[in-house]
Amino acid sequence: MTKSVAYTSLIVSVGIVIALAIGAPTLLSDNGNGFLKSFVSHELLAILGVILAITLASAGQLHLTFNKIEEDYKQKNALNSARRSVQSAAYWLIGLFLFAVTLVVVKPLVATTPWSQTLFNGFAIVILIAYVLALIDLLKTTFAIGPKIDGD
Repeated sequence: MTKSVAYTSLIVSVGIVIALAIGAPTLLSDNGNGFLKSFVSHELLAILGVILAITLASAGQLHLTFNKIEEDYKQKNALNSARRSVQSAAYWLIGLFLFAVTLVVVKPLVATTPWSQTLFNGFAIVILIAYVLALIDLLKTTFAIGPKIDGD
C-alpha cells in the first residue's frame, strides 16, 4: 500500500464521518449505536495502549536489527530510509494515542447531541483506521528485511 492510498483512505474516512454527522447522525451516535457508546471510552484506550506498547517494542527491535545489518555489511546509514519509515510510524502511533486520550476525555463533556457524538465516535474509528495503516507500514518494512546468508 502506498502512502497516497493510505492518506486517501484517511481523507475518505473523515469525509464519511462528517457526512454521517450531517446526514444520518443516529448511525454512529451513542443512542443509535450502543457498541460505540461503550467502546469510545477506556476500552478504546486499552486496545490502543496494548497495540502501542507491543509496536514500540517491535520498532525498537527493528532499529537494533537495522544496526546489526549495517554492522554486518559495514555500510553505515545504509538503511536510513527504512529507519525513517519505522520512526514515522511509531511517532504516528504515539500521536494517535494522545489524540484518542483527548477524544475519550473530552467526549463526555462536549458530545451532548447525536451529531457531536457521531463526530467523536467516528473519529475514534478514523483513529483505528490510521493505527492499522501505520501497522501496515511497519509490517512492510519488517518484511523487506531479507535473510543474511553466508557468502553474500
